[in-house]
Amino acid sequence: MRLLLLAPFVAASCHAGEPAGPPFETFDSAGVVITESSRPLWAENEAWSLSPEPEFAIGAGDGDERYVFTDVRGVRRLPDGRIAVLDAGSNRVRLYDPSGMHLLDFGGEGDGPAEFRSSQYLGLDGDEFVVFEAIGGNRTWWSSEGRLLRASGAFTSEDRASGTLIMVGTMADGTAVGVRDGPSGLPAYDVGLNRRPWSVWTFDLTAQASDSLLEVPGAEGMILETGPGGTHHQRYVFGKYSVLAVSDDRVHVGSNDEYAVRSHDRDGVLRAVVRRMMDPRPTDRADLRAWVDEWIERAHVPADERGEMRDRMLELSFAPEMPAFRSMAADAEGNLWVEDWVGVGVRQGSFAVFRPDGAWLGSVTIPEGLSEDRISYYDQTIEIGPDYLLGVWTDEYGVDQVRLYRLEKPTG
Repeated sequence: MRLLLLAPFVAASCHAGEPAGPPFETFDSAGVVITESSRPLWAENEAWSLSPEPEFAIGAGDGDERYVFTDVRGVRRLPDGRIAVLDAGSNRVRLYDPSGMHLLDFGGEGDGPAEFRSSQYLGLDGDEFVVFEAIGGNRTWWSSEGRLLRASGAFTSEDRASGTLIMVGTMADGTAVGVRDGPSGLPAYDVGLNRRPWSVWTFDLTAQASDSLLEVPGAEGMILETGPGGTHHQRYVFGKYSVLAVSDDRVHVGSNDEYAVRSHDRDGVLRAVVRRMMDPRPTDRADLRAWVDEWIERAHVPADERGEMRDRMLELSFAPEMPAFRSMAADAEGNLWVEDWVGVGVRQGSFAVFRPDGAWLGSVTIPEGLSEDRISYYDQTIEIGPDYLLGVWTDEYGVDQVRLYRLEKPTG
């Protein structure tokens, strides 16, 4: 049953030169609130933006190791303005003051109680840090000064048999959310196009077991052959995949074969769907050629190797339509930030911002160079607060840099 809900009065207004009709409509379908947006709500003078320059930039290619990152998996800003960075390459958490000056490290590679082997997630549990390790699921809590407070221990062997759990985030009540790359007991890959599901799990941070929440579409991939000798994977250009974000009371899932984000509660029940009305864009060989050229340029392939590599890459299979979007994040106020798919998907897009009721506010441009890891559920390289955006940028030489930009929101 579809019931049209009354949108706020502002939804029915339109700016000069815009088409008539409401920018968005909300209706109920069997208890699921669906919001469909056709255009943004912000007028030009209402749009959010980032400060022209970052307040600080932490990271260097060499020199003082306290400022050299090798594999940033997470960034957090504390209420007092300090910045914490999980560098999985060194298995350390590095803490900086509000100006970007190094204060201290904790953790480090090893098997001791205050060391990590597979640090993957950095979170805040009240005024304490919590670090999650992907292999085994061990969790440790640390004071804001880097002192080890306690540990939870690893998941049980029965739980680990379901696969490696990658932590994605926590809800306001402390429920942790993670992803396993496909449920256990899946049959062998078929030759050709495959899209195995990912399974989303929840768990208490202090528990030794997790609970299955729901399954979501995984990433499309091409299998050339499979057998006793192993499975031969090949990239499927413009292949679709899912992106996930966790807010106070929802797990948001966007499968980018369409512009729709589905929001589930902590029991896995679908509660809302956010849609942006747009037609899919068909692909052709020209798109593949453009993608190959942009990829080779971005990867800095030596000139004498480009011709052969280009010929090989032009043999790749590609999807018949472009993905609808590229990545997604949830901010501290419950807004969803969904990155546009630009061109052939190599260049960074603007982020469309959807408020908690699903209406499309408008778009925010973020400086080029955001880490490619933002696309994966394995890393949390963007944190968006009420008035800031903290993230990881990668320069043309592959050097990671942590920056904080002020988020400017016009008032009045």
